[in-house]
Amino acid sequence: MKSSIALTLAAALSSAALAQQPQPSPPPQDSPNAATQQPAPSAAPAMDLGQIFDRLNTSHTGKMTKAEAQAHPAVAANFDAADTNHDGVLTKEEFLAAFRPAQ
Repeated sequence: MKSSIALTLAAALSSAALAQQPQPSPPPQDSPNAATQQPAPSAAPAMDLGQIFDRLNTSHTGKMTKAEAQAHPAVAANFDAADTNHDGVLTKEEFLAAFRPAQ
């Protein structure tokens, strides 16, 4: 269960991070070797889980509420399972433990 949650979140977040990456512009056509130049591959790292928690925790209290979790469908769907102490909020530690990809 935990690995499926992590995979779902990782896939959703990876596609969101990739969608935000600017597309490389094509080389100028008047360049002598424009036809042979290849655009450099995008090496921008995906957002890490800590940054995701920080973005979702819009109140900046260090505790994500269910209302804040609604901004991301995978987090909202798995909120109760991630809330291991059942206090109605997710700490960053609970979030990281629940959504860290399986190694």
